[in-house]
Amino acid sequence: MKILGIFGPGPNASSCLLVDNNLIALIEEERLNRIKTSPHGLPILSAKKCLEIGKIDINEIDYIAWGWDCIKYKKILNQYNKKLKKNSRNYLSNSHLLKLYDPKLIEEQLKISFSNELKKKLPKIIFLSHHDCHAASAIFCTEFKESNILTIDGSGEDLCTVIYQFKNKKLKRIKEFKLPHTLGGFYATFTEFLGFIPNIDEGKVMGLAAYGRYSEKIQAKLDKILKIDFKKNDYKINDNMRYVGKHNYGLKFTDQFVKLFGKKRPKNISPLNKKFADIAFNVQKRLEDTVLMLARYAYSKNNIKNFCVAGGVGMNCKMNGEILRSNFIENLFVQPASADNGVSLGAALLLNYKKNKLKRIKLNNLYYGPSYLDSDVKKILQKKKINFIKHNNIEKYLAKQIFKKKIVARFDGRMEFGARSLGNRSILANPFFKDIRKYVNLKVKNRENWRPFCPSILEEDFEKIFLGNYKPKFMTVAIHIKDEFKKILPSCVHEDNTVRVQVVQKKANPKYWKLLNEFKKLSGYGILINTSFNVQGEPIVCKPEDALRTFYSSGIDELSIGNFLIKKNKL
Repeated sequence: MKILGIFGPGPNASSCLLVDNNLIALIEEERLNRIKTSPHGLPILSAKKCLEIGKIDINEIDYIAWGWDCIKYKKILNQYNKKLKKNSRNYLSNSHLLKLYDPKLIEEQLKISFSNELKKKLPKIIFLSHHDCHAASAIFCTEFKESNILTIDGSGEDLCTVIYQFKNKKLKRIKEFKLPHTLGGFYATFTEFLGFIPNIDEGKVMGLAAYGRYSEKIQAKLDKILKIDFKKNDYKINDNMRYVGKHNYGLKFTDQFVKLFGKKRPKNISPLNKKFADIAFNVQKRLEDTVLMLARYAYSKNNIKNFCVAGGVGMNCKMNGEILRSNFIENLFVQPASADNGVSLGAALLLNYKKNKLKRIKLNNLYYGPSYLDSDVKKILQKKKINFIKHNNIEKYLAKQIFKKKIVARFDGRMEFGARSLGNRSILANPFFKDIRKYVNLKVKNRENWRPFCPSILEEDFEKIFLGNYKPKFMTVAIHIKDEFKKILPSCVHEDNTVRVQVVQKKANPKYWKLLNEFKKLSGYGILINTSFNVQGEPIVCKPEDALRTFYSSGIDELSIGNFLIKKNKL
């Protein structure tokens, strides 16, 4: 069976190709159209690229699995807006959303987009529950025979948070929360209040939280926005504090919110200002407390110690770390593309589950995007008249340069899927220098100098440096570092002594593993700072041309594309 999974329109639109239970391709639309999160339109470019990678024609596709139940959503939206008509503050734009998610219009747009390729009818589109797709993207990428699953986001149709149980090969909901009780919306509201971009910059709030402190006063204020009932295993969000729809040029917080917390952070005030850092800390804690309550409730219902997390809030690696360290969970899997980019994968897996009973994939890596041959790269470099050297052992050379404190960008193999670079579209640096973080933030990434970096580490070296036996392969969980390494590795340890690490297995990425191992020969440890190959406001690079443009417009010292080395000075 050939399934084309699609999520869109909306931020983090993406496409997926699943053929006979084999994952062939996974691509985010933003990587191809170069528009951050690609919030508008259908992911046609990524859908076509997936088919191209799989060498499959649209006419060969059996089903298109859509990660949003557009049919149900039309009914929900009409009912919801009728209920809120008198309360214009939360009134959603019927005309806009109904058109955006109209099943017939979606089908027509697809027909037009594939008009040159279509020789028969468009494959049947199956519209699926958004949160069910999130859940499927997690559980069907594991080997868990049974598990609890928590999906948390802004909203999917009318659902915001759902607890699932997977047992006896069946997936069922055991508790759900609907709008306006959105944890993703709660966090997004504070993201905007703290002076960042909602639905994009939530990671900045998570990073900022480490600089704040606990405050009973702030927690009391948060009670008026997000109230947790630990006895009933419930929470409520006061929608008088935030807008569901657009208002006042998109602001998410209401006048009542401003009366409670004051005005949003001005641009001329640092996020590290005590007031705002403390708010970030307490908002993060409130989220963690809520999620831990839900996880504990799930365990109490069935005593299942396996746990999966998906949905946009699942990108909060600090929260995931708290889940991991809870005493009722033994095995944790966080979908590495937890946000809506992973929904195309979830849609394909969910439909596969429905049509073929139980079928799974083993997600050993995320390298499912396009790749480029050395011969193609050479033509591009020659056409652009760029000097280059071809290396027979590029990994050994790069390791030496990084050891000498050079900032190196690596472009190799298939592009990784998800928000975090995993070595193939990465900027790499030496973690043993304290000033490296500031330099990379300001001179390379063009972002705030207080933001932390993640390291990649050889699987063989993990236990030497980090606590616990959980080895995150996708930078999804914040874990603790051993005390003696806090000063040894200053550039990748965050303010709260946690690290969001990628454990690199030789079988998953042999060439990247080799680079880390070559660095180990020089430094004693196979660990490097690994940040995404992009600058602030841009998607991670996809094509060699993207890599070259980012290289020449930033403070990166050297660039490798496949086996080719490019420097900014003449060779």
